[in-house]
Amino acid sequence: MKRWRDLSVLMPLSTLVPLILAWIFPNVMMFILLGAWLVAVFFLLSRQEKHRRDQEVRELRQTTQQFFLNVLSHQRHDWMNDLQLIFGYAKMGKLERVEEIVVRVSSDMHKESRIAKIGLPELVFYLMTIKGENREVALHIYADEDLHYAGSLTSDDEEGLIRAVRAGIAAYRYSGLAAQAAEPALRIVFGEEGGEATLFIEPENDPQAVSVVHHAVEEALASCNVSTEASDRGTYIRWKLSN
Repeated sequence: MKRWRDLSVLMPLSTLVPLILAWIFPNVMMFILLGAWLVAVFFLLSRQEKHRRDQEVRELRQTTQQFFLNVLSHQRHDWMNDLQLIFGYAKMGKLERVEEIVVRVSSDMHKESRIAKIGLPELVFYLMTIKGENREVALHIYADEDLHYAGSLTSDDEEGLIRAVRAGIAAYRYSGLAAQAAEPALRIVFGEEGGEATLFIEPENDPQAVSVVHHAVEEALASCNVSTEASDRGTYIRWKLSN
């Protein structure tokens, strides 16, 4: 990357050579040389810029692929754990425990299905991936059955909604409080009430983290026109829904 920056500076500066020669020796040949030099520099800069963009796209693709591989690896690990538990309990004849696991997995899949129906691709992508790669804090995400935000929020409100969720999760994960909790978990509830989109973020069984999460969310939404309320349990946020 540094090499490309150096070349992008040096190549335009190199045009000073034929420019000075054309100024000292103002003849047709010098002006032809200057024109050819400028065309060559423009061509080389264009190729260099294309190569730089291609390299950035390749690096981004590799980073994204690695990220998805990590997420899939975590999810595969969870599925394998569940299957091993089911197999073990089935061998021991403990069918009631098998039923418990199947009901839990089925419930989790139903919740994820509802999350996918929220209608905000960036938010859904973030929630699905953060659940896969986050091992420090359990995320209990809930959404109303018929909830669908697409077309009902402005682009600024969508950005604010995502920003609030990110800020709440990050604040709890990296505050140090999660490491002290026996079972660190965040409860995130999406809803709709009185023509408004609602979001509730609650550190479950960790009252010390409530103020930390609320401050982070409030700070993240400082530039947004939203209502943010703090309660003993968590942070409550509202957005106006458009018709």
